[in-house]
Amino acid sequence: MNELARIETVIFLQRVDLFRACDAEQILRISAIARQQRFNADETIYAVKDPSDSLYCVVRGRIDIVDDAGVHRLVASPGTLGVSGILSGRLRTDTATATEDTLVLALDADDFFDLLANNIEIVRSLFRQLLDQPKP
Repeated sequence: MNELARIETVIFLQRVDLFRACDAEQILRISAIARQQRFNADETIYAVKDPSDSLYCVVRGRIDIVDDAGVHRLVASPGTLGVSGILSGRLRTDTATATEDTLVLALDADDFFDLLANNIEIVRSLFRQLLDQPKP
């Protein structure tokens, strides 16, 4: 699985729903803190009660998320996982496992919050996008 070039990372992040309301400059700042991470098929990304220390954007592959009630949700590109965990600061309430070889962009919670603390426009864009999402 090939790594993404910087421009590919930026283009990919523009497709991610969470960042859809961000402009190009904001996406560039987000891409600066994103790190590529690979997971093999059947590898656990995080488990119940793990710290919520990163959010993930699926570039390639698929991730199965199983909540504490045993309900499965499949996340593929350009989906995200771990967002509510880092926003709440609580321990993980589900388990995420790669179902095939998977490439993600990981955003460390501390780096993400540092970025938000210094970029109110990104905060506004994220809130706009989160508030515009349909209710389940």
